[in-house]
Amino acid sequence: MSKWQIADVNEIPPVKEDWPGTWKSVRHHFSIEGFGVNAVTKDAGNVLIPEHTEEKSGQQELYFVHAGEVKATLDGEEVTVPAGSFVHCEPEAKRKFESAASPTTLVVIGGTPGKPYKVGPWEL
Repeated sequence: MSKWQIADVNEIPPVKEDWPGTWKSVRHHFSIEGFGVNAVTKDAGNVLIPEHTEEKSGQQELYFVHAGEVKATLDGEEVTVPAGSFVHCEPEAKRKFESAASPTTLVVIGGTPGKPYKVGPWEL
């Protein structure tokens, strides 16, 4: 295997064959084992990431708005996040992300401090 790879987010296959093509398994595509990373693309008015916390997993998450615009609800506060911006969430932060432009692509990176990365059961 090469020591480096390049892929356009639109060329990466979905997490699972029966999942929508809008949810891209970046981690799986590049065989990344040290952290989770995925991307999701949807049109305005659609939920990109449902409301949740990561209290059980202890995972920190970093979101990057690659294209479009996101309406983020963070601990009950709504904020607009333009393309090129990052949002960081500690595990206990309640978060939800919705597409505010067509199309919007959100990249999600996560890992638990001090623990090796484990692939979640939803991705297996």
